[in-house]
Amino acid sequence: MNYFVSPYYRYYFGKKYASGFFVEGFGMFTSIDGTKVYAADNVTFTEGKDVYDLALGAGFGWKVVTQKGFVFEANVGYGRLIFNADKTDHNQVLKLGLSIGYRF
Repeated sequence: MNYFVSPYYRYYFGKKYASGFFVEGFGMFTSIDGTKVYAADNVTFTEGKDVYDLALGAGFGWKVVTQKGFVFEANVGYGRLIFNADKTDHNQVLKLGLSIGYRF
C-alpha cells in the first residue's frame, strides 16, 4: 500500500464520552502497487501502474482518556477492495493503530 485516506464512524460503549471499547465502520481510498510478475531468473517487476481503489471495512479498539487529558488508543480494522481487486496482488486492507495524545 502506497498511501490511503480513511474516514470512519465509531460507536463507543464506554460510560465517558468518546472513551472505552468501540466498533467502527470505515471507507478507504487507497493507492496500491499493481500486479507483480516474477521472471524465471527471480527478477521482480511490476506489471501496470499503481492501482487506485476504494475499500470498505470494520474494526474495533479501545480508547482511554485520563482525568489529566492524556489519550491512549489501540485499534485494528479489516476491509476489502471494491472495484480493482483483480489488478493487484492485494485485495484486502488491514488497519492497525496505536496512538498517544493529549485532549485539551
